[in-house]
Amino acid sequence: MSSQAGTPAQTRPDASAGTRPEVLGVTDLKQYFAVSAPWTARLARSAPIEPVKAVDGVSLSLREGETLGLVGESGCGKSTLSRTILGLYAPTAGEIRYAGTSLSGGPSRAQRRHVQMVFQDPYSSLNPRMSVGQMLTELLRYHKIVPSAETGNRCRELMDLVGLPQQALGRRPRQFSGGQRQRIGIARALALEPKVLIADEAVSALDVSVQATIINLLIDLKTELDLSMVFVSHNMAVVRQVSDRVAVMYRGRIVETGPTDAVFGAPSHPYTKLLIGSVPRMLAAPTQTAGENLADPLAAVDGEPEADDSPYSAHKVEHGEGHGCRFRPRCPVAFDRCSTEPDLLPLPGITPQCAACWHVETPDGEHA
Repeated sequence: MSSQAGTPAQTRPDASAGTRPEVLGVTDLKQYFAVSAPWTARLARSAPIEPVKAVDGVSLSLREGETLGLVGESGCGKSTLSRTILGLYAPTAGEIRYAGTSLSGGPSRAQRRHVQMVFQDPYSSLNPRMSVGQMLTELLRYHKIVPSAETGNRCRELMDLVGLPQQALGRRPRQFSGGQRQRIGIARALALEPKVLIADEAVSALDVSVQATIINLLIDLKTELDLSMVFVSHNMAVVRQVSDRVAVMYRGRIVETGPTDAVFGAPSHPYTKLLIGSVPRMLAAPTQTAGENLADPLAAVDGEPEADDSPYSAHKVEHGEGHGCRFRPRCPVAFDRCSTEPDLLPLPGITPQCAACWHVETPDGEHA
């Protein structure tokens, strides 16, 4: 509905990135979860509780060889969106496409192997009863990636690929450090030779010094294997380092998307400005404050949600207070239109950078 008025001349993506075919896409994707009413409400036969709208009408596009950074606060729906794309959750509504083919009925075995995920917790995502070699061998045999006689060689190749010694194949997850476990998780995902890799907070559970090595590993693997990647994180600094494009998510919706340098250099949505302003930085002078580089009055956005601003109140978007923009209770520049009309985002590809904010249409501040 609205688009960025001006886009910086210099952007991170390769000039040919926009011409590459789409490898993964979602259109108006919704993922709702039913909430059980307490027993007192059931006895009183009160009205049923509205479902939690973890993902509510998300549209995204990922092209071959591209890295899309998906950012937002904890609880905004990033992981739910990733798991729905992966096929772990059956979507409530919407369409998921892989290489132009709709996955409405759920991905087949052949399609499932082409989209893999690196999970946030490297320990809980691995089977503690199996050695690394057993886990990789099981995957290779089930999906028939290589002949049975060559599974051992392929497992050793995967260890070399992620920078682990071949002796690691005979050990179990508890015998490794956090960074090594995440490397094993990456090796497991790459064992199926995917085209799309979803990294769901892949470095958030790791020590800062280890984070850099895992990030560099993902960047090198993406280039070496020509992977397309969805990098999910709440760390804006990391996302800026690894992403070609960025999609900002708030309470189940995408509120801004565009090239990385454009979004970070000239953010449009107040929530995006809040996230960028929250990144720690060195102060140039004692009087300078974090977020001072943001245009007033949007620099004054409150960093904490209101008491009722939780995923369990997301249904308010269709009733009363929440009929319009979901960010309105926290936005210092909200006006009447924000409470009466929903903040819709253009479909991917219409503009290089776009934001779901009525102030982008009225940059002079005139309230229609």
